[in-house]
Amino acid sequence: MEYFTVEIQRDGNFFVAQCVEEESCFTQGKTLQETIRNMREVLELMLDVKHPQLEVHLRHDAVEVFA
Repeated sequence: MEYFTVEIQRDGNFFVAQCVEEESCFTQGKTLQETIRNMREVLELMLDVKHPQLEVHLRHDAVEVFA
């Protein structure tokens, strides 16, 4: 099982995620759940990783959505 760090920030109506270890792996989604699901799929497809484990870091602008 491989572990990856993902940073998520808000961009208008979407959340945008980028993998810290693999900067070419990024995605977006309308919700945090969708964005995280999409990032898992990107890692599985691009790196041939099965069931990647993510450590998610929300940038300040993403956290404000919940305030």
